[in-house]
Amino acid sequence: MPEAVDVGSVLGGRYKVTAYVLASAEKDLVLDGVDQVLNRAVSILVASADNASQVATSARELATGDRNGNIQVLDLGITDSGTYLVTNRAPAADMLDLIVQQDAAAHEQPYIEPFFTDTLGSEIFGRPRSTEPETYDDDDHYEDYDDRPRRPSRLSGLTQRFSRRGVGNQREDDTSDLAPVAAEPVSAQAQAEHRPSSHRVPPPPVRRPGGASPATRDGSGDQDGPGGAAVAAGAAALGAASMAGAASGTAAGTQAPARAASKFPLDAHSGDDARTDGDPEAYDTEQADRDEYDDSRSRNFTRILVGLVLTVVLVVAVVLAATHLGSVFSGGSPVADADPVPSASAPAEAPTTAPAAPTAEPTPAAVAPVIAGITRLVPDNPGLDAGNDGTLSLIIDGNPATFWGNQVYANDAFGGLASNLALVVELEEESTITEVTIDQLNAAGGTFSVLVNDQPTLDGAEQVAQGGFTAPTANLPIPADADGPVTGQYVIINFTQLPRLSNIQAQFPFGLRIAEIEVN
Repeated sequence: MPEAVDVGSVLGGRYKVTAYVLASAEKDLVLDGVDQVLNRAVSILVASADNASQVATSARELATGDRNGNIQVLDLGITDSGTYLVTNRAPAADMLDLIVQQDAAAHEQPYIEPFFTDTLGSEIFGRPRSTEPETYDDDDHYEDYDDRPRRPSRLSGLTQRFSRRGVGNQREDDTSDLAPVAAEPVSAQAQAEHRPSSHRVPPPPVRRPGGASPATRDGSGDQDGPGGAAVAAGAAALGAASMAGAASGTAAGTQAPARAASKFPLDAHSGDDARTDGDPEAYDTEQADRDEYDDSRSRNFTRILVGLVLTVVLVVAVVLAATHLGSVFSGGSPVADADPVPSASAPAEAPTTAPAAPTAEPTPAAVAPVIAGITRLVPDNPGLDAGNDGTLSLIIDGNPATFWGNQVYANDAFGGLASNLALVVELEEESTITEVTIDQLNAAGGTFSVLVNDQPTLDGAEQVAQGGFTAPTANLPIPADADGPVTGQYVIINFTQLPRLSNIQAQFPFGLRIAEIEVN
């Protein structure tokens, strides 16, 4: 089939070949054509026998969206003589891409994070990392770890030790974790003085460091050593308090109630603390009162601060408001006094402006344009298209079925023979021009401009409109300029780029087919 396709051939009964574009090494042809039914330009790919099935597959993939591309499939023809594909106007490279099979995208597997281990992965040795969890000999030990009893924290009791009263003021008794013990009778207490105890206080040192005398045995020496008099005095005070409580309970004839774990200070307190050493409940109440006092003082400070901020904001707002209102009231009186001045002078100015109306110049009456003739103008090559001047009058005969056409060219720049071609419409007299209408046949694209002049030449002509062919009829309104409506005796249609013709039996596709030109 590729060898039988010539310029002017019709494929599928509607697609006419207008030009060759490219031929591949495998004898695939890329052609320019025209859809004679819809009158639009198309591109045609005529596949060779080896690539016919691939072109059909690519066309179906583009039509269904399975293949991405900038080509729009318009028609696919599969006949006994060959296969051809009709698309929108596209580059030849994009058309030839359709004979190449497109590889299917690889299926992307979701990424699975390998099992985390605390050792280096095997991928550093050139092998993929294993996804299997690693096992160890002591896995059972880790699984049973939560069932083991936990050791007490070494930091327990820091909250109580470092309280708000300061570090070193209070310390919990080492026996605070023991169960409460009932008070014993006085006789039992007396016997307990001679009972050996497991909690023995180490004796004080015989001499001080540096050769002190052994006077520390009777308490007159230094008490900073281990087991000093401070600890002994605290223990003696605790024992005396216990004996006094037991004696009072025996005298009443009832057993003393169980007491909570005791707390005693290491250092002597002064003031209120000295009065509450023997009563823990009184100490807790006093501490709560102190906390409440601190909180109330903090709240009072916050209220005072907020009150000061609000006061400052209120003062600033009052000052700004007073300043703004003062400027309004101070500037209002001159404006009120200035109103009578224009009103008093208005009657005097009215008579002076009335006589100015008759001095205006009258607008000239519009002259309807009447076409008297038409000529061809090619400044670069005056003899170009001279053989078709005999049909120029068909442009202004009022019959849209007749037309003037020039010779066709291989490109839109007149084949390099000229830079422009102008049609000069002559009017009977200088007229007012508001619109130019051009009717043409089977052409799309191109560029032209509309100029007005007092003589049939491009020198000194004024450009009033510009356009191209996107439809059979081109309506170009001529806007008025600063001096009023545009006037002139010659209307020049200057073509600088030729449009592409369709549905013609010609060797080249670029040219003009002008049916009518009207000037209003």
